[in-house]
Amino acid sequence: MTTPPPSAEIRQIVDQAMQAAHHETEAGNLEQAFALYQAVLDLQPGHAGAHHGVGMLASRLGDAETAILHFAAALEADPGQEAHWLAYLAALVETRQFAAAAELLQLGRSQGMQGQAFDDIERQLASSGAPESAEIDAAAALFAQGRSEEAYAAARTLVERFPQHPFGWKLLGGIYHRRGEAQEALNAMAMSARFDADDAETLSNLGMLLMRANRLDEAENVLQRATALQPANADAHNHLAITLAELGRLSEAQASADAALALDPNHEKAAITLALILQTRSRPAEAVAVYRDLLERNQENTDAHSNMLFCLSEMPGLTPAALFAEHRLYGTLVEQRTAPPGPRDNTPEPERRLRIGFVSGDLRNHAVASFIEPVFERLGQRPGLALHAYYNHTLNDAVTERLRGHLPHWRDVAALDDDDLERLVRSDGIDILIDLSGHTAFNRLPAFARRLAPIQASWIGYPGTTGLTAMDYYLADRKFLPHGQYDHLFTEKLVQLPLSIPFEPVASAPDVAPLPALANGYVTFGSFNRLSKFNSEVIRVWGMLLRALPDARLLVGGMPDRHDHTQLRAWLDHEGIAAHRVDFHGRTGLHDYLKLHQQVDLCLDTFPYPGGTTTLHAGWMGVPTLTLDAGTVTGRQTACILEHYGLHHFVAHSIDDFAAKGLAICGDLTALATVRATLRERYALPTSDAMTRVADGIEHALRLMWRRWCQGLPPAGFEAPLPPSR
Repeated sequence: MTTPPPSAEIRQIVDQAMQAAHHETEAGNLEQAFALYQAVLDLQPGHAGAHHGVGMLASRLGDAETAILHFAAALEADPGQEAHWLAYLAALVETRQFAAAAELLQLGRSQGMQGQAFDDIERQLASSGAPESAEIDAAAALFAQGRSEEAYAAARTLVERFPQHPFGWKLLGGIYHRRGEAQEALNAMAMSARFDADDAETLSNLGMLLMRANRLDEAENVLQRATALQPANADAHNHLAITLAELGRLSEAQASADAALALDPNHEKAAITLALILQTRSRPAEAVAVYRDLLERNQENTDAHSNMLFCLSEMPGLTPAALFAEHRLYGTLVEQRTAPPGPRDNTPEPERRLRIGFVSGDLRNHAVASFIEPVFERLGQRPGLALHAYYNHTLNDAVTERLRGHLPHWRDVAALDDDDLERLVRSDGIDILIDLSGHTAFNRLPAFARRLAPIQASWIGYPGTTGLTAMDYYLADRKFLPHGQYDHLFTEKLVQLPLSIPFEPVASAPDVAPLPALANGYVTFGSFNRLSKFNSEVIRVWGMLLRALPDARLLVGGMPDRHDHTQLRAWLDHEGIAAHRVDFHGRTGLHDYLKLHQQVDLCLDTFPYPGGTTTLHAGWMGVPTLTLDAGTVTGRQTACILEHYGLHHFVAHSIDDFAAKGLAICGDLTALATVRATLRERYALPTSDAMTRVADGIEHALRLMWRRWCQGLPPAGFEAPLPPSR
């Protein structure tokens, strides 16, 4: 009996579920992805894509038997898809079912399956044996000497002649990693581990690659085995520490970082890992001490120095002038080691087409991407601009692919050193190069110190100066850094953009719920900021509100493992806030995170480093944020957002003002309910015409900077006027 085709309604539901499953898989939410694929199979038992998806998830979780069953079902349902053949073949090879794999490969060949991937599997099935030790040593020496092309040729020869021997794959994985070809590196290292499951070094490398691909559960399993096989492998302990930290298990992560440093006290990467964990656990002073110790031994560790500056920006009690001095010291040290820039070929024609470059490691599922995407989408179509992206991360996800579609020139530069990056940017003839990272992870500020382009600017990624004199401009929202008030805290000249980049809300967000306090009879405060932003002074001020409103509750979201927010709990205890009044929630998927806001009446901000994207998400869910604008650059983020949306009465200017405003807001629940009902309308994405005007303002600001350079004038701060409507 033939199964009738699904209805249009079923097809639509299935398509939506498949899209959601892909999204959850990319986000690392494997249980949710599996449930969605299973729901599809309940509706359409023969759905090839769902079977393939379940097979991939099962393979990632080490359940080869389930993976093979579903790969077989996917292939039977849709034999025209090359991916279904390759996944099934790989699973059979992984489980060493070589005879079955050979039969399947022969069947695939008879149905027209050709290409390098199939050729590699065929060679793998046909060959056995091991290379001579001298050949292994020679290939390893080429890699160690940095002779990458020769090492690559040797590795390819080894895997072609001995496809079931682990060394060739291991070497190939290392070469791909050095090149920044993340997926190829992961595939090759996984092949090496498949043929030698007891090589701790291979497992350490594989775990690191899995972690960078956001496959955290798999990474932990592999790295736990690596450390068990070779307890003295400091790299494996460090990779495990990073993975556990990403999983939110901070106390375990710190133990692993400590283990790495006990084995190798000079392990700089492990020291950075430890400092990052301490910072995340709201222990910034200890983190800074680790960074300073590391920098005393090696001033050239710019990653550690940038991390320390970010950490200092979250520490209470540091004056704006002192924080600026720390950033300036970074710039001085970096620029002292940098050779003067060479001549350049940029033609000083004021109105010609400009080549604009953007350097970032965040062109992926990241807050920066959510702001820059609407800009790329519109500026990429402007005839007066040619946009270039220099992407400094190896992770490519759905957001990365979408962003690629907006920019005609895309360069993956994570594997390039500063010399190679300089050559690339100069050969592209970039006129204005824009940093989107500042002192956050995956920045390339040391390369900017070389003066890669005639004009260099920093924007979006970091609320503060880079400290580099080679960075000419800092682009800012006119409300974020009002003219004349913060110029002395930047090495860059400030450019006030005429219109701000709007927040792009989550289209699938839950509905705004009625004000919970009206039904509960008490106010629920909320916070969704990361743990590193909390400090004793923040909790002291919150405690003033909670004591003044003895029935009030506090909901804290986005918390790591329960053993890792004991410091926060201790601060609350010190303020006399009983445990039953505080509800901690762990990290969740985006939908559940937004849904938690339905339980919150008012968000309380952290300081001196307030929220940003969290404030915007809360506003979209109808929840305003009470913030403290302490007059620092970093501390302006939430205040700027609230001022844009006409919520000035939620901005306090002192600790006493914060408490007074909080009590006043909670004393008028009718007014708070009215604000809640209107926030989503205020935060709504502007029309296409309005976004075009935003892009107009940005393009005009870039043009003004360029005209000034063409006239031979030095950089100067200015407030960019909004150009006439098109």
